[in-house]
Amino acid sequence: MDLSSIIIGAIVIACCIVPFIIIGQNRKKSERKTIQSFINKANQHNCNISKHEICSDFIIGLDETNKTVFFLKNLKDKGVEQCINLAEIRTCKVKNASRTVANQSVIDRLELSFIPIDKNKKEISLEFFNSDIKIQLGRELESIERWSKQINDCL
Repeated sequence: MDLSSIIIGAIVIACCIVPFIIIGQNRKKSERKTIQSFINKANQHNCNISKHEICSDFIIGLDETNKTVFFLKNLKDKGVEQCINLAEIRTCKVKNASRTVANQSVIDRLELSFIPIDKNKKEISLEFFNSDIKIQLGRELESIERWSKQINDCL
């Protein structure tokens, strides 16, 4: 193999790999910016996020000291921001709205519901997935189950 073939091969490989590296770096930069913005919003409520998770279009966090859950979901036209004081919550459960199609269960909606201690107050729901907004389910099911357990352990 001559030197010109090696150089051309190296250039072609670099042209194929470089876009993936740039996309990965941009995603990490965007994720860091989102997390920092999320932490700043929690700090406005005098809370410190001890656990957090970022998923495709939302971020959820927990302040274990102050027993507060923070949730931020980015939608096309607006953002949804929630701050939930766990001292006012009796339990947390997963709501899975699904239907059966051709003997397979299809999830239409996943919500994390907070049942308040005071029965006169409304239930608070955090929407993790909605098939009307997002076509394909990602890691939301595992994430919602993990967060339900962590929050109930904190209650």
